Amino acid sequence: MANLRRAVPSLGALATFEAAARLESFTLAATELGVTQAAVSRQIKLLETDLHCALFLRAHRRVVLTPAGVALAGAVTGAFGRMADAIEAIRETAAPHSLTIGTSLAFSHFWLMPRLAAFRALYPEVKLKLVAEDAPSDLRRDRLDVAIRYGIAPFADGVSLASCRDAVFPVASPKLLDRFGARAETVDPATLPVIAADMITPSWLSWRGFARGAGLGPELGRASDLSRLRFTHYADAIEAAIAGEGVALGWQMLLGGALAEGRLVRLGTAGLCPPESYHLLVPTGADPGPEARGFIDWIAACFADTHNES
Repeated sequence: MANLRRAVPSLGALATFEAAARLESFTLAATELGVTQAAVSRQIKLLETDLHCALFLRAHRRVVLTPAGVALAGAVTGAFGRMADAIEAIRETAAPHSLTIGTSLAFSHFWLMPRLAAFRALYPEVKLKLVAEDAPSDLRRDRLDVAIRYGIAPFADGVSLASCRDAVFPVASPKLLDRFGARAETVDPATLPVIAADMITPSWLSWRGFARGAGLGPELGRASDLSRLRFTHYADAIEAAIAGEGVALGWQMLLGGALAEGRLVRLGTAGLCPPESYHLLVPTGADPGPEARGFIDWIAACFADTHNES
């Protein structure tokens, strides 16, 4: 460390140099740093004396970096940027009332976001970070305090504290039914345009898997294979269904709002309750803090209400 202190000029001088190099002006650097132009000029002169070379060419109302100045500016800017990133990461990690929550994109979009205001009203002091993605997650690796995961327990990286089953059935917009002159109660979904979704989450049902589990024929699977509309995100598939583009496979828990508002309706009576559930997870071996505990209690109550409604 002593050798480093002898080799590296003062951080104050380097900060002054960084501002002058970035702004190409001693005057603007002085304004940004809250010092006089003479103080900036003096710091730069001392730095040049220490390094035995000129760092700037002084021009009229501006300064231009020399080759040595360009090299130093790149190193200083990069080092200061890395220090700023590290400091910000430490501040975020150590910040009180912070809670990082992991969910799938569909669960975040359809279930959590419409209810988030209710949680924030109960816990307004909690700082939230929502990590929504469909790629496989690991609670420890991704530094998640809590996660909502669809699957079958147990999980290698987390402990399930609450769970909720879901029902799956075909859904469509009333405008699609009107266009085809069909009734929701009696229409065969395979006779309507089918919207296909290519999920990267293997636990989610395909049309072919739904038809097989619900005891239906192969027509739905074939219609899905021939579909002219395919999506890689479930939210996009549902938005297309709401717009009247076709029939989608609907998870009741996720689409409760759209069904209650009449933007989507259930088609026929065929349905399926998959073996998977939505699980409220905490990292294995973790002791949830007060912020996480509040979220856990809230989600568990919401899951219990959903059980009671079904």
